[in-house]
Amino acid sequence: MGQLGPLSSNHSASSKSQLLGFESQGRRYACDLLWVKEVLRSPLVTPVCLAPAYVRGVIHLRGQILTALDLETRLGHTAVEPLPSNRCIVFKTAVDLVRLSNPPEDSAAADSDTMGILVDAIGDILPPGSPVLPAPPEALSGLDSRFIEGVISDSGQLVTVLRIGALISLHEARATLTA
Repeated sequence: MGQLGPLSSNHSASSKSQLLGFESQGRRYACDLLWVKEVLRSPLVTPVCLAPAYVRGVIHLRGQILTALDLETRLGHTAVEPLPSNRCIVFKTAVDLVRLSNPPEDSAAADSDTMGILVDAIGDILPPGSPVLPAPPEALSGLDSRFIEGVISDSGQLVTVLRIGALISLHEARATLTA
């Protein structure tokens, strides 16, 4: 698995902030760097009973419990077993985001619980102004469009830019458990 290369910038629409590139199951993704708190190497994930299928488990992180989401399952792909080489992108909580002078657009979806997603590899940090095109229709991409901000074209490959606020929100899971 190679490093994600820098993305070309020859499109008209642009991202307002830097993006963090990463890879999962051979697919390339990016997210707004303002959401990212840290990246964990080879986290030990403990499974949790009765959690939604996209919740891989929890990680003990310096006295806190972090909920680890399976990115592929959350996006609607088939789940695979985590590898020892996986990384976990840890996202800022609502408390962290309100401290920012210019929080991400979807920061209102943040929770007070620490959340993260499991990925295969971390790539480059993309500069502000990286062009983001509208996302392909859900029928063509096979991805849940609630979680997709758009795509970036890089040498004929598409990098999917994720809406982290929607992706890590467990609102519908809580509603299902209380119903």
